[in-house]
Amino acid sequence: MNTADFRTVTANLINVFKQYGREERYTNGQIIFIRNEEAKNLYFIQSGLIRVYLPYTDGTERTLCYFSGNTIIGEDAFTCPSLRIVCTNSLFNTHVYKLSADELIRQAMQSKELIRGILSFFMHKITLLHSWIFYAQFPKNEEKLACLLYTLSLSEPAIQLSHHQLAPVTGMSRITTTRILNSFARKGLISVRYKKIEILDRKNLRYIFKDKGFY
Repeated sequence: MNTADFRTVTANLINVFKQYGREERYTNGQIIFIRNEEAKNLYFIQSGLIRVYLPYTDGTERTLCYFSGNTIIGEDAFTCPSLRIVCTNSLFNTHVYKLSADELIRQAMQSKELIRGILSFFMHKITLLHSWIFYAQFPKNEEKLACLLYTLSLSEPAIQLSHHQLAPVTGMSRITTTRILNSFARKGLISVRYKKIEILDRKNLRYIFKDKGFY
């Protein structure tokens, strides 16, 4: 399923969040939910950027991934027991609609199209999360970063992340991340600006990890 198909299928789902959900805004660094708290709600991200991370007992944190606009987080509200498995906070100013899992189920019971949208979304999300695990296994940093950028570009061609924010997700240093990004830019694969990376040549970016993809 390509990005356009995904947005078409989930249009009804997004409308449910906006009609029955609660509109909320978060500032830079504000926590949205934390690990092990009760999970009741899902969040549709209208705009902004949300970091997903794990905190460790020594005070450090491990950034797992980022989610930008036009997606949903918080699906652990459907698990049993319903507990958060990760922490999230806002980067920049983030605009969301919060909807309870119970309300989403109530609305879905009245619409087969909404059920289809929910199932389509979660299949898309499973593929996306699979890719987060997948690219982390690459032995070469160029392949790892190419796979990350390619995956992010499936949702939005202009990636609103800085070198500093990309580095912890890939496990590379900021210096290494910057070096590889500059290399990609010289090859015409991407355009790098302040806190923004635009994908110019997705086909050849994909070619970097040609034999290891699953898309």
